[in-house]
Amino acid sequence: MIYKMTDKDMEILFERISKDFQSFGSKEENGDIVFGDIQRFSDISEEKSSYPPKDFLIERSENILSIPRAEKRAVFGVKSCDLRGFYIMDKQILGKDPFYTVKRENTMFINFVCEKMCSGGFCTSFGGPVLDEYDVQVLHKNGYFYVEASDKYEKYLFGFSESDDQNVFEEHKKEFESLYGRLNVDGIENRMKWSSNLWNKFANYCISCGACNYSCPTCYCVDVYDDDDGRKKEWDSCILEGFTRTAAGNVRPELSERLRQRFYHKFKYYKLSRGAYLCTGCNRCVDDCPVDIDIKEVITHDYDRE
Repeated sequence: MIYKMTDKDMEILFERISKDFQSFGSKEENGDIVFGDIQRFSDISEEKSSYPPKDFLIERSENILSIPRAEKRAVFGVKSCDLRGFYIMDKQILGKDPFYTVKRENTMFINFVCEKMCSGGFCTSFGGPVLDEYDVQVLHKNGYFYVEASDKYEKYLFGFSESDDQNVFEEHKKEFESLYGRLNVDGIENRMKWSSNLWNKFANYCISCGACNYSCPTCYCVDVYDDDDGRKKEWDSCILEGFTRTAAGNVRPELSERLRQRFYHKFKYYKLSRGAYLCTGCNRCVDDCPVDIDIKEVITHDYDRE
């Protein structure tokens, strides 16, 4: 069921949810859009956040000798591309990583469907911006908020006015695809070439900083190590030289090999093993890359002409 709601209705919805959850949201702070505590719905920024909300489920650094906490949290203002990242990661780590799992099961995400494509974004290539899987999904259009919820959270929408247009999300998705088109992603797992000169080309100017991994809503790799405070897991990057290093050395000593691994994992290995591409078209890896490596070039490259 889709509901048509006013600003006042959204404040009431926020209050209902906040009675059961600690509420966070995207908000403007010193010129950036960040996630933090919010007190009312009007605090939420509808702009794309500077970083994805990955920290809510996978902390940058976390002591794994302590018992995972089960805090009930609601996160407002998540963009659809970022939320899709969690559903993709679920296929690999939900039920296996106890820290991710306990947070995933106790966190409600309220995703906002974009009204227009962000700069460089290509979410339509991966089914965006309207999601098929969500907790509470919001479309702000023509002065109203159109809201739908999963069965688990439908109770929070009880009593609000049903929309006369029950196809508003589907129509918005069609408009988006018509306006912005989509890249030909289908079958990329079969088109990519192991010996492509693309990997050497990228390696010529990649500085191996790992920003692409850290900003990606679908990257979940962590390093585990011990220090004086206990055993920690910390965000890792397949681009870094020490990634997968063993006593015998790094299995991928060349940067071109690590770059190829990154893109093969996103567009081939995960697709074959989990049935999904590890990309949402958010363009965050491009936005944060200091040397302008563009993941879209991996999708559009003509491998047959090499």
